[in-house]
Amino acid sequence: AREENPLPLIVIGDESCRVFARADGQDYLDEYIETVDIFAAGLKELDSLCRAADAALSALGMKRMACQDLYDEQAYAYRKHMRYRALLQGERTYQ
Repeated sequence: AREENPLPLIVIGDESCRVFARADGQDYLDEYIETVDIFAAGLKELDSLCRAADAALSALGMKRMACQDLYDEQAYAYRKHMRYRALLQGERTYQ
């Protein structure tokens, strides 16, 4: 598996995008949930990449909802799975 996807590897995906709240019959707040999976050969590299990803997504106004450490036996890699959420009203971001 490592030959197919060399390490390190970061995968970001949209988990959910939906209307979170309505006011006066109009969409008021949208909820966005992103998932981030980071794979690395070692724990130090994984930690460094996770901190950089967290800083980047936090700068966009997203709040981390969950974080899980795993070891992927098929990829022979350490893995961290994180979920982020933001509420948006037009151009304004709420955590």
